[in-house]
Amino acid sequence: MATWTKRVAVLLPAACLLASCIQDEPLNAEADILSCDLSSDKDILVVQADTAMAITSTTEKIDINVQLGADLHARAPKFHLTEGATISPANGSVHDFSEGKSVRYEVTSQDGKWKRTYYVSYVSYELTTSYHFEDYVLPSNGKYQLICEQVDGRLMLNWWGTGNPGYSLANSLATPTEYPTAIVPGGRSGNCLQLITRSAGVFGKMAGMPIAPGNLFLGSFNVSDALRAPLEATHFGIPFRQIPTTIKGYYKFKSGDQMTDGKGNEIAGKDDFNIYAMLYENTDEDGNHVVLDGTNSNDSPYLVLYGKIEGQGEADEWTPFSFDMKAMNGKVIDTEKLARFGYSFSIVFSSSLKGDLFTGAVGSTLMIDDVEVECK
Repeated sequence: MATWTKRVAVLLPAACLLASCIQDEPLNAEADILSCDLSSDKDILVVQADTAMAITSTTEKIDINVQLGADLHARAPKFHLTEGATISPANGSVHDFSEGKSVRYEVTSQDGKWKRTYYVSYVSYELTTSYHFEDYVLPSNGKYQLICEQVDGRLMLNWWGTGNPGYSLANSLATPTEYPTAIVPGGRSGNCLQLITRSAGVFGKMAGMPIAPGNLFLGSFNVSDALRAPLEATHFGIPFRQIPTTIKGYYKFKSGDQMTDGKGNEIAGKDDFNIYAMLYENTDEDGNHVVLDGTNSNDSPYLVLYGKIEGQGEADEWTPFSFDMKAMNGKVIDTEKLARFGYSFSIVFSSSLKGDLFTGAVGSTLMIDDVEVECK
């Protein structure tokens, strides 16, 4: 009996301490939408297999792309939120999204101290084939530009992806035009795209990513994977129902002074830039959604067309470039699949040719303007 009493005397304070630790654990302060569950909208989606729409951390305006003529009077999107967060209006509630209407959602963190506002719309659009890099917006944090296209007076914010969110982890004090990717004055007319290979600093070198090439691509960047798997974080492609044949545009390029490898060691040679494009099947044989990323964008079995620029070198003045798209994997375009948006298209620009391997020269600068995609 005395032994049991001693054990209780010893364990009771420990249990109280444990309970105190549990009670003192802070509540989650995040107030984000992580993804949209569009399974109830499968019948109207452009890519019907894509019912789980990931939302990047910088997104404040969510556009759900649906087929032309879709009935949007009563739609009920559901949202996956950060732990413990709540949303208003209620998750899964029905709203009228017709005639371009957007619905304002407010997410409140688990601890009740933080709120974030999202505007959700259902939109029907065709990806344009001309890109002049005139427009951008700044997110609420004001860190870096979100590059967009203006279509019929509407800013399309979810077309272009960049690695800027990843760079913000390495250099949070940079101004918007000090990021690797930015829209700046000095284009052939108006603004243009500026891509600069930046140093990722001590933090980047420790993470095995010593440089941050300027890049821009049709698709999205998942910042939550930026450090763990940067190549997988780069998601290429926007649904497209034309057949791209030739990519044309104008560039300027200046190589940085010193090449370094993926470990930050100095190596010989000069940097070059990279431009390529792809068209690929966005569903597999079982109807599952397919997205190409930085690990498989040039050798995936789902590639249908692929083209790239080669060995252009430096140019101080605006210089034209052009390359043709070539068939891949012996595939032939299925016109019925094309009409159903069964293919996705992307153009990729980078200020360092081997930037995906973190090899390049800090200071390499690529300027791009007036890009045209010729299609059948």
